[in-house]
Amino acid sequence: MPRSSKKKQKKAEDFKKVKLKVGKKKAPAANATDTSFTARAIVVGVQSISADKSAQLTNSHNHTLKELLAQMRHYSAPTRKDSVVGLGDFAALHPAALRAELGAVISATVRLVVDSEPGVRRQLLRLYGTVLPTLEPRELAPFVPLAVIFTCSAMTHILDDIRADAVKFLDLLADAAPATVAQFAPRVLPSFFSLLETSTAAADGARTEANARTALLSQGRRLAILRSCHKFLCVFTRPLVPSSDALAFMAPPPAPPVACTEQLFFPDTTAPFAALNLFGEADAGSSPDADAATDTAGAVRAQSTAALDRLFPFLQATWIESAAIFAGGNISADDSLQLCSLTLQTLQVLWRAVYANAVPPHETRLIGFLRQCSTFFPFGKDYSGDTAVEDALLALNTRVCELAALVQLGTEVDSNVDALASSDVNFSSEAKPSSDVGLVRVFKRATRFMLQTLGHKQTRLVRHEQFGELLAVAWQLARGGGRSDAEQLLTAVMYYAGVCPLASPSKTLAIRFLTCIIDAQWTRVPEPGALDVGSTQLAALTSAWVLQLPKLLWQLRDRNLEASLAAAAALRLVCQRTRLLDTAAANTLHASLAPLFGVDVPGKGRVHGPFRLYPPALQQAVLEAVACCPRSPRLTRAVRASIADCHAQVRVLAHEIIA
Repeated sequence: MPRSSKKKQKKAEDFKKVKLKVGKKKAPAANATDTSFTARAIVVGVQSISADKSAQLTNSHNHTLKELLAQMRHYSAPTRKDSVVGLGDFAALHPAALRAELGAVISATVRLVVDSEPGVRRQLLRLYGTVLPTLEPRELAPFVPLAVIFTCSAMTHILDDIRADAVKFLDLLADAAPATVAQFAPRVLPSFFSLLETSTAAADGARTEANARTALLSQGRRLAILRSCHKFLCVFTRPLVPSSDALAFMAPPPAPPVACTEQLFFPDTTAPFAALNLFGEADAGSSPDADAATDTAGAVRAQSTAALDRLFPFLQATWIESAAIFAGGNISADDSLQLCSLTLQTLQVLWRAVYANAVPPHETRLIGFLRQCSTFFPFGKDYSGDTAVEDALLALNTRVCELAALVQLGTEVDSNVDALASSDVNFSSEAKPSSDVGLVRVFKRATRFMLQTLGHKQTRLVRHEQFGELLAVAWQLARGGGRSDAEQLLTAVMYYAGVCPLASPSKTLAIRFLTCIIDAQWTRVPEPGALDVGSTQLAALTSAWVLQLPKLLWQLRDRNLEASLAAAAALRLVCQRTRLLDTAAANTLHASLAPLFGVDVPGKGRVHGPFRLYPPALQQAVLEAVACCPRSPRLTRAVRASIADCHAQVRVLAHEIIA
């Protein structure tokens, strides 16, 4: 019993009810928190929405740049998104202030490239797409390294959507500061490799053959990545492009530096006798800028070779998968056609960077790829319909023709191309293997396609950019083929130059192309594979084209100044530095040039030609061409009668010609 009473007492102590008494305070609870504090002063922060910011630059929501950048690190995704939108509003209202704080803006926003929220990245893409094009490359250059680091980190991110958006950010950077972004190719290219292919390394560190992971990427994803990769490769290989001129491929090779007597006896450099290489010096003709350019080109070519090794398996697999569109008759502007175009564009950039003038025989990958392309070449032969599809097919066929020409130039085949390509050739034991016959047949098909595109069988005129590419390929095919091929290609170019519109820039390009061919024949040292314009057939074709130039100048008048100047320069070159025209052709040229200045019509008197309508620059160019022609009394009288109202400098030149 006593034991039971103790238990009751303990239970009563645990659940003891405190009695409240009148006039006494209630006891605090056992788990109560003491919130009392003592302070000398209490400062309450003022809300930004009600603060006076009339002296500061704000956006339409009364947020300063400092506040917007601080919200970029907020834990809430909607807040980060609103801050990016607000920053775009601030940039539209105060662009100068944004330029002044560009470092802080880039440092705060570039971290959102790897943000896990798609809406934040989408708004950041819009912001960069609006702001970056307004900046100069030199303004953005100091901050490109940080942007590239975060972009490459996003390209190798574990989430697919972040990787997909990363290539879009890289495209914006490449457009805004191409030269600076290209310097980070050793970091960017491996990121593209990780997106497009998987590879395994052996124990000794050597990389095994890459496995194309086309099955892991949808066509849309592959299309976006390949488009970005192609754009970056174009920016990266730009140092290897000799010039932006459409006819840069016809420029003569640079001459080796030659030390002249003045440099030896009256030196103005620190090493005037380095050209003699007495003590193993470098070439005296080389300058630091030239050496740097050479080193840059060598580094670009080496990295392009590595890129070709890594990307070729993926590109080949993509081509095999997408080229099935050409097997059927239904060709449309879908992802498969765009993948085929991008595959060939990417390979074209790489083979131009690695093999500028010819593909060597040991490059079995490109030669094998050419054989794969020849299965459906020419692509869409009988297609007619959508203009965009026709342009894409023409670009595909042109690139295959270029590859065929480069392979032909680099592969040692029988000199008699026409006989080797025929089907009734009996090979002896010393003859070339049948693989060369297959390549020559592909070359013949490429030549036939160019003739159909430019010659009498052409169905439509091509755009100016396409015509420039066709001329480059025609030049390579003419150099790699036989004399009959060169004659046919030259005839096709002359025909196209005659039928294209007078005001078209293609007219100027065709005239310059034919002028360069004449210049290369008569004024340069003969090069291997150069066209022999001095041959009977080609000389007759070229002479006939030159005799049509006065008529072309009459037709052009002042419609196409560039084409008229090119025609006048061609006349001057032919008359001054070549023996292309014989006596009879020269007399025909004089008779054709005289109507440009004017003719005497019975009953009407003197009728002036279009020479008076020419601008002074064109008048001077025509007179310089006339000055190089042999003496002709009829032409002299025509010039004397047409210079009364000309510019003073033109009149002086005309009087010199007359005298």
